[in-house]
This record gives sequence, structure tokens and C-alpha cells, in this order.
Amino acid sequence: MFLVVLLVATVVAKAVDRGGSWRRPARWGMALAMIFAGVLHLLMPVPFVQHLPLWVPLREVLVAVSGVVEIALGAWLLYPAAHRLLAGRVMAAYLLAVWPANIYVAVAGVDVQGQPGGAYAWIRIPFQVLFIAWVLWSTRDDGRAVAGAAPEPAGSVA
Repeated sequence: MFLVVLLVATVVAKAVDRGGSWRRPARWGMALAMIFAGVLHLLMPVPFVQHLPLWVPLREVLVAVSGVVEIALGAWLLYPAAHRLLAGRVMAAYLLAVWPANIYVAVAGVDVQGQPGGAYAWIRIPFQVLFIAWVLWSTRDDGRAVAGAAPEPAGSVA
């Protein structure tokens, strides 16, 4: 579901933006996908709790906190250009930190509510690499200053 939201939001952002670079639409797509995922953590916590081993204390609280963090990270991607690189790096670190939960589901064969079983859990694992690369690429400087164009103003949300 995250991938679908990411792709649809990116394509819609590109259609609205119509600029030359895909970085801004990709960043907006990632922002919306993260906010969507964070809201799901809060509204439908069971599948996310199931991603955590039983020995993890306060699993429900951890899922709620991670939902708030995902919403905040998604919103941070929409901040002005001066914050973009740091926001991307922090989000990449977060995505790396939650990756073991996806690995746990695959290795332990956990049935997650609302997700198909079998190979699906294994297929999800490499997508985390895509998401990390996506956020790092979309938050990099798009090279306009190097090409001689003026950089975005510091207050721009673009």
C-alpha cells in the first residue's frame, strides 16, 4: 500500500508541478506516503504491532509513537529547501531503523492482518532499499545552482 501511495502521489505531484525535475514530485510523494503510513499506525495499529516480536515491551505505544514520527517526518519533507537534506537523512535513518521489523515478519513467518502471506513478506524487504534511496535522492539539491540557475528561495516549499 505504501508503494502505491508513493507512486500515485508522485505522479499527481508531477502532473501539477510540470517542472523539469522529478525530485520535487518524488519528495512530495514520499511525504504523502509517510503521512499516510503514520495515520494508519494510529488508526489501524494491529498490523504494525504484529511486525514486532512479542518480547518487545510496549508494542502498542511504540507503534503509536512511530506513527507520530512518520507523520512528522513526512511533513518535514515539505519544509523549505534549507531543511531538505537533513530531513531526507533523518527519514532514511528511520526507514533503516524500522527495516528489521519487516525482516522479522518474513523470517518468523508472521501472519500480518490485511497482508497476503507467503512470499509477500520477503518481497517487501528489498523495497525498503528503494524507499531509502528515494528519500535520499528526492531531498538532494537538484543541481540548478550548478547549472547556473538561481536556487530556490529559503522560504520556498517547493
